[in-house]
Amino acid sequence: MGGSARFRDLVVASASHAQAGWSLSVILWTIVLAIMSAFQLWRGAYVDGGLFTAITVLLIVDTITGRRIKLLRSPVVAPRWVIALVVGALGIVLMIAPRHGVVDLVTMVVIGVAVFILGWAPARPRTPLPRQSYRRSAITWATLGVALCVWEALMFIFATVMPERADDFPTVSVLLDPFLEWLPGKIIFIALWLVAGLALLRVWSKR
Repeated sequence: MGGSARFRDLVVASASHAQAGWSLSVILWTIVLAIMSAFQLWRGAYVDGGLFTAITVLLIVDTITGRRIKLLRSPVVAPRWVIALVVGALGIVLMIAPRHGVVDLVTMVVIGVAVFILGWAPARPRTPLPRQSYRRSAITWATLGVALCVWEALMFIFATVMPERADDFPTVSVLLDPFLEWLPGKIIFIALWLVAGLALLRVWSKR
């Protein structure tokens, strides 16, 4: 009886944690990731689809278990010179390496894994902002993200349905190709991309 009662209490506690964890933002993120996973698999990008599927499953499992998946126990903070050295090295590799080559792919995988781990780590304490600021920021980023995703999806679908007019339906990456094939353009894009990523992750200290 005692063991049965403990098991029942454990099930009830787990269910309560899971229910509490399904906030609106978690539900929306899960739906978005699931859609992206399905789309990538549908268009034959199995590596991208597999990555999005793995992230979706991880998010679901983490929510069901009451946020028990801990890749890191504390926020990651490093001196600015360390961050600058690492990011600078990665940036130089991306600038020198041919696009869509092996070195470029490996470097992107390394960056992706690092960003995933750092993004999953606990957030650093920060000064609370007014609720309106968070709402405005969420709407802005959500609108931008949805617009880009819809554009990519529609362009791919149109190009697939009408292959003879594929050039009339360029994706964002196709539009950026001429700029990225120009070396100064490639350098500018990589620099802005890395700086924006650092700003979102907030992993540097004041030193």
